[in-house]
Amino acid sequence: MPMLDLNLAAGLFASSQRAPETLALSVEGADYTYARLRELVQPVASHLRQTVGTQCPRIGVLASRSLATYLGVLGTCWAGGTYVPLNPKYPEDRLIQFLQRSALDGLVVGASSAHLLTERLLDHVPETLLVPDRAETLILKSQGGRSILAAGSLAFPKYDPSGEPVPIGGDHVVYIIFTSGTTGIPKGVMISAGAVSHFMSVMRSRYQLTSSDRVAGITEITFDLSVFDMFVAWACGAALLVVPPGQVMAPLSFVQRRQPTVIFMVPSIAANMQKMKLLAPDSMPSLRYSFFAGEPLPLASATLWKQSARNSVVENLYGPTEATVVCSGQEFGGTKGLLSSREFVRIGHPFAGMQAGVFDSSLRPLANNERGELLLSGPQLSIGYANDMDLSRERFPIIGNLRWYRTGDIALRDDSGVFHHLGRIDNQVKVRGLRVELEDIESHLRDVYETDCVAAVAWPVEHGSAKGIVAFLSGNCRADNSESRARIRDRLPEHMIPTAIHSLPALPLNENGKVDRRALVALLADEKL
Repeated sequence: MPMLDLNLAAGLFASSQRAPETLALSVEGADYTYARLRELVQPVASHLRQTVGTQCPRIGVLASRSLATYLGVLGTCWAGGTYVPLNPKYPEDRLIQFLQRSALDGLVVGASSAHLLTERLLDHVPETLLVPDRAETLILKSQGGRSILAAGSLAFPKYDPSGEPVPIGGDHVVYIIFTSGTTGIPKGVMISAGAVSHFMSVMRSRYQLTSSDRVAGITEITFDLSVFDMFVAWACGAALLVVPPGQVMAPLSFVQRRQPTVIFMVPSIAANMQKMKLLAPDSMPSLRYSFFAGEPLPLASATLWKQSARNSVVENLYGPTEATVVCSGQEFGGTKGLLSSREFVRIGHPFAGMQAGVFDSSLRPLANNERGELLLSGPQLSIGYANDMDLSRERFPIIGNLRWYRTGDIALRDDSGVFHHLGRIDNQVKVRGLRVELEDIESHLRDVYETDCVAAVAWPVEHGSAKGIVAFLSGNCRADNSESRARIRDRLPEHMIPTAIHSLPALPLNENGKVDRRALVALLADEKL
């Protein structure tokens, strides 16, 4: 494979040569052909190469669902750099924490996010600052007295039609995505060009996307499902249709209006649409692939989604950020093969070239049908965590001459070789000394209250042990329904029965659309319920 092919911008470049007038990107009500997007990206890359002064610039992208978002990502990749996505919804202190840990050479900011550049924040930004969706250059002053040029597009070099993406090797870090750390310090997951190349190759082989496909861009660039949305779409010559922020959690009207053929999202979105009664039969006929990842996929959500998108293959995909987006999958085919105690779609078989195994706490492999920690190995594994070699060694052990990643997920492999996700080790709590898996309680809540919008947290916790469980519901159900409470008591042992069940208009979600358990605990701690 030529080195150029490993540059994530190479797909856009090649597609712009094959079909320059084909739609590449639709965002904020504007459409951009491959030719036009290339004309906008290449000057950004040239500006970065000229001003940063390093061959492999590390560039932060502080933008969301805007043209600047994709110019920042593509321009960084084109320049042979490493992009580091930053969410404009982060509070100032968290943005400063990310900037301090990222060691950025440059920062791309969307015009709609420029208000975040406070005098205090500017003390922590790099010298190279771009606002590519604004024409003029501004001079900004930091709290400490720094003068920083925020370069607009008029300051960029003119478009060079002969310019090509910088060739890179397989070990080049193409992006760093920060995930939550148990200590409160974010972990920067470094992903190589070789890992993304393998992921893209498998996805294109498994699903046969073409230039006639239209991909619904659901996720923020801070969530690695966006890597599929952007780079697989552009490598195929397909169109990326960015979902507006107000429609992300209920994209039915967007799907019906823009007619995407591919959608990739977390199961919470399907559960939310189910709660809102938006999953009517045959309501999304344009979809031919519906991918779910990031959380366990409940059977009820998968069933209703399949009825709503009958022309679609529904796939449950699995993979942590440390294994490059997703690395195993299972097509949804009804209840066949489900564990009797779990109402979730299986996570299937590992991708070609990847390996998965179930290990005990001493990292010894377990036999089929034994529960343990799921470990992954293969070419999609992360290089490790930025500036944290100790954590990298801990989470990526060498076992049997292979490098593995400890996922922290509980799983088993059945006799047919199919893997089943059984919850998180860190969602396994002790209640009065007895081990409890929160997902076990949630499965009964789903069944009894007939909603997928459920969550359970340990509360209160004293000296590392929980005194009880508190549950949360969202949907057309009453938490105080005595009959439902009685059914829960009939199903669960005494120490697993929630001491309280609260109804919320909506469960709090993090920036990736997953249920935010920490926010629920904070509600309890602040006595807001």
